[in-house]
Amino acid sequence: MALRSATRAARNIRTIATMAGSWLLALALVTSAGATAGADDGSSAMRELGSSSDFRVRVNAALVLGRMKPEGAALALEHGLSDAHPAVRAASAEALGALGDPAALPALAQRSAIETSTSVKAQIRVAMDTVRGGSTEAQSDAAHTPPSEVRYMIALGAMHNATGVRGDDLCQVLSNAARERSLAMPGAAVVDDAHQRKAAARRHIPVITLDGNLSQIVESNVGDSVQVHVRVDFTVRRDQTLKGTVSGAATTFGSAATMTPEARERLQDDAVEGAVQSALRGAEQGLIVAAR
Repeated sequence: MALRSATRAARNIRTIATMAGSWLLALALVTSAGATAGADDGSSAMRELGSSSDFRVRVNAALVLGRMKPEGAALALEHGLSDAHPAVRAASAEALGALGDPAALPALAQRSAIETSTSVKAQIRVAMDTVRGGSTEAQSDAAHTPPSEVRYMIALGAMHNATGVRGDDLCQVLSNAARERSLAMPGAAVVDDAHQRKAAARRHIPVITLDGNLSQIVESNVGDSVQVHVRVDFTVRRDQTLKGTVSGAATTFGSAATMTPEARERLQDDAVEGAVQSALRGAEQGLIVAAR
């Protein structure tokens, strides 16, 4: 969705995403990643990283492996560098950096050579520097220097849930979805820490901030289905100057006959993610303009 000027009248864009399948299974996988990984030798995290159909479970599994450092983690994380989802590749690189095993350097270098996501490539560089023992401030700043193709950087600002539904839970879903979409934007990198901000300033790369708001979530019954409609809004800032707004919406559907509390939460999560995609899809050019 194209960026709207802050002075221009808002225009709602609604995208309806019809989804099917077992919502309960997907949610169970999400919740089990954190719960089971800490209770065993890391085998469940390695299994989830390699086989889960939900990228969020795979991201969590990679980070768990980086913390637990179980035997076989390095090989699993090297495979994670080739995951189809950029967030999983970034998490795998971060975890390999946490492992600190120099044997991972060839895999990191090989992935860096073909990586298309600028944010993932930046994370790989950080991981490689960490493995090599780059611990001084100057080395850390250098490792966080964005790749040459980065035209602007995105910082995720405050995320609010104005609906009164599931509070911080849906705020986190909103934040994760915004980060996922930002990672996929060509010419952009995501700012995660002060070192990256300093590196961006040295190269005169503009940093823009996205503040998100979950403004509407409406559930209704349509025939034999439960429908969840979500609207999200983002304000775009450079420093403290408002540059514009983007909005998006999505609707998900589930079977009323099999609806459970867990399935309802999954419908809500998917609707939030779809609304973020609707808001930020095609917004790259507008964000570049806002960064000037």
